Amino acid sequence: MAYDHDDEVAPYTTIGTDEAKNLVDSGVRIVDVRMPDEWNYGHVAQATLVPIQGIYSFGKALEEKNLPKDEEVIFVCAAGQRSAMASEIASLLGFKKVYNLARGMNGWANRGYPMER
Repeated sequence: MAYDHDDEVAPYTTIGTDEAKNLVDSGVRIVDVRMPDEWNYGHVAQATLVPIQGIYSFGKALEEKNLPKDEEVIFVCAAGQRSAMASEIASLLGFKKVYNLARGMNGWANRGYPMER
């Protein structure tokens, strides 16, 4: 029997920019996984910076933040690829309600949503 990859269900939910904005406005935690220089260029005001440089170091850094694993958390990067990996790692660590921001900070900036520098 051939294995069908389409049957795989991601352990997280990918969301769009508007939905992410609504969740952030309602108090949902947002974790930015970009590098500090990207962060300094502009980030969501409520975000926590946890750069993703490698699977193990990111997992360890995320654990050290002691975030409640039963709370919703959104992961964001520049365009959605690194945050997808971060979302996967967070799910493996036991986070239950994980969201990946599809178009990342690029989408956020394109919408004109507020950013801090």
